Amino acid sequence: MEQSIGRIEHVLKLMRYVKGMWRYLVLSALANLLYKILPIVLSVTLSYMIGLTATGKIHDIRQWFFVVLAMILGLVVMSYLNVLISHDMAYRILAKLRSAAYRKIDEIAPAGMEARQSGELISIVLEDVELLEWFYAHTIGQIMTACMIPLMVFVVLWLISPILTLSLLPFVLALILIPIFGIHKSNEQGFETRKQFANLNAQMIDGVQGLKDIISFQWQQNFFRRFSEVNEKYHDAQMRYALRSADEMRLFQMIVGVGSLAGQIIALMLAINGRIPISQLIPIFILCSAVFSPIMDALTMSTNYGLIFSAAKRLFDLFQSQSVVIDHGEKNVESVLGGNENGDYRIRVVLKDVHFSYPEDHGRQTNRVLKGLSFEFSTGETVALVGASGSGKSTVAKLLQRFWDVDSGSIEINNVDIRSLRRKSLRKLVTMVPQEAYLFNMSIEKNLLLANPEAHVSSLYQAAADAQAASFINRLPDKYETVVGERGLKLSGGEKQRLSIAQAFLKDSPILILDEISANLDSENEKRINEAVERIKAGRATLVIAHRVSTMRAADRVVVIRDGCVVGNGSYSLLLDTCPYFKELIGEEYVE
Repeated sequence: MEQSIGRIEHVLKLMRYVKGMWRYLVLSALANLLYKILPIVLSVTLSYMIGLTATGKIHDIRQWFFVVLAMILGLVVMSYLNVLISHDMAYRILAKLRSAAYRKIDEIAPAGMEARQSGELISIVLEDVELLEWFYAHTIGQIMTACMIPLMVFVVLWLISPILTLSLLPFVLALILIPIFGIHKSNEQGFETRKQFANLNAQMIDGVQGLKDIISFQWQQNFFRRFSEVNEKYHDAQMRYALRSADEMRLFQMIVGVGSLAGQIIALMLAINGRIPISQLIPIFILCSAVFSPIMDALTMSTNYGLIFSAAKRLFDLFQSQSVVIDHGEKNVESVLGGNENGDYRIRVVLKDVHFSYPEDHGRQTNRVLKGLSFEFSTGETVALVGASGSGKSTVAKLLQRFWDVDSGSIEINNVDIRSLRRKSLRKLVTMVPQEAYLFNMSIEKNLLLANPEAHVSSLYQAAADAQAASFINRLPDKYETVVGERGLKLSGGEKQRLSIAQAFLKDSPILILDEISANLDSENEKRINEAVERIKAGRATLVIAHRVSTMRAADRVVVIRDGCVVGNGSYSLLLDTCPYFKELIGEEYVE
């Protein structure tokens, strides 16, 4: 019983994320109770009328006509209201839960999401939430009905003859105990089924997103093999859950059948012995079945409780996820820019003795990525960050945007620790142009306006022109209204990169981070993008994660990282003379 309460608790606790819905739940439960009571009352009334007529105790049934008619009309109305209220309430709750789930993802991202697969999150936000519709639309009302109707029937049967109530009670208790004893197995199988479905979902998304590479590398058979293995595990989990549920249902049906028969036989014996009127025999038969009917409805749903409560636990666990970076900052942009946002300011970014390591599961940590890293860059200066793969270059970019917090040391902008800034203010100060631009499946104009939703159309056109993107946009049939497709698949890599630079122009942040954005492009696109980059760097403090020697040469200063520490800091030519590791890194062919 304690486990049962524990798993229901997860569903009920989710209600804290959908405030204001409790009254709908109560109203839905009452509507379901009336909807289930009316058919029983109607059947008992009609059977009692038949009994009275058969025994000659009633000759004119017109007096009953309006009573029965009112019950029939009430049943029709309650049938409509039960569906309307329960489903309207459930869908409102699901919509709020999905919104709350996405807000939580937004809150803990990106650091809190790095260990999760996108397919798993989609499974939680969509499929797991959808499963909860069974609980909110049906289960709560059914549980209340399963408690109230048998209690009322037992009272009526007790008034007729206590023997009837006592004869049915053991069977009702048996029905209740079966799912309680099966809780552990139900929870275990339900969780495994939802887990395997999430894995299948993640595998499918990987296959769709990586389809071009799968085809290119002729990896179809291997992928299908992996997909089949995951699909088979989901199938096995489903089958184990379904077989256990079917066994429970057969047991339920056997107990209900034997219990109803026992009650009816006892009622018949009581009637034969003259202890109850014959006219009450048919109503008692109906009541003997009615005591089990709502319990069976609830127990039929209970075969899905393992799935429902496992889905609720997965969603609740998501809501309980803690953000790795806590936004306790109180300072805003003005505190950094000195109240001067008209462009007449200087920015100085300083990393002081920064130590950082990525956390892993169970409290274990990876090897420290940054070990006392220190350097700075200022407005009007372009600093190239250079190092071998895994040296911490991308980590520096993440820390500057406060996707993670440093373990020790500090990152300051104009002597203001970025941890004392509101994250929203920090994101206004820093713009990251990634190596691979992500575009949403909407128009070019809407994608650009993500950077500055309030930008005037003239600013948008100017940003596109400055980013060398206006020429190809104007050649498109729908120009700025062209929908770029999922992840911008309708555009080339160079075109997507130019739109990413246009976004940076629109956002107009004083600090710019570039992740070698001209890499892997043809010479024409590289030339255009380099022209756009030179334009956007003007008047900004720019940090470039550099891989190409040409990028290092073009920078005002190069910072060389090795094993999380700065081992060289100066101009390209100075480092050639003073930093042996730098010469080793770029290759002998570039050493003059």
